[in-house]
Amino acid sequence: MHETVEHIQLNSKKIIDGDIKVYFCLILLLFVVISGKIGVYVLAFASFSCLSFYAAGRYYIKIIKIPIYFLVSGVIVILFFIPGKTVYQLYFLKISGEGVNIALNTALRALASLSIMSFMILTTTIPEMFSAFKKLKLPNFAVEMSLLVYRVIQILLDEAARLERSASSRLGYASRKVFVNTTALLSYSLFLKSLKRSEKLDRAMDARCYSGVMPILDVKNTGIYYALAIAVLLVALWWFL
Repeated sequence: MHETVEHIQLNSKKIIDGDIKVYFCLILLLFVVISGKIGVYVLAFASFSCLSFYAAGRYYIKIIKIPIYFLVSGVIVILFFIPGKTVYQLYFLKISGEGVNIALNTALRALASLSIMSFMILTTTIPEMFSAFKKLKLPNFAVEMSLLVYRVIQILLDEAARLERSASSRLGYASRKVFVNTTALLSYSLFLKSLKRSEKLDRAMDARCYSGVMPILDVKNTGIYYALAIAVLLVALWWFL
């Protein structure tokens, strides 16, 4: 069975949980990006990779591997095209010492940032995230609109997946011409069915006395000491390096 990101988030093992998880990830992400220390990058990557792998297992590898493909191509460009004293030459391609330093810093900074964001993505649902933002005095209107848009996007994706399976079972992609016709019909059907599903969602919310405020689950903060330990280690490493 195909598992969605939300299903993974709900079933992940959360060492650090609650609103503190969102604040912890965002603050450390900012700190790691501006720290400028390789040791901080390495420790952040190792720490959050362990947290993410414990939380979601192989899904962490799945979610991080695609950005890494783009990162590798960018690092190769930096490596070969930054001018400076040549340390290695392969035919007409030259690698400079400055290029190696910049490529290494860029790669480690990106990996550290990716590991932090991956941990938050794998363990934090959108409602939990906006619950944390709401406690930072984010306007209620912005929170409610964001949650409603998130729900409507879920409806759209669900309808698109259902229509795509239906079309595939009827050989709707057998040839290029049939593919174009099927895509046009699916787009039209998706628009109409999404409107109907949105109307049903609206009626369901009204039936449950929706008054303009979406109910948000208040998750208890756990793992505060783990978060503090990681933060202190990163700050100490930055300070003493």
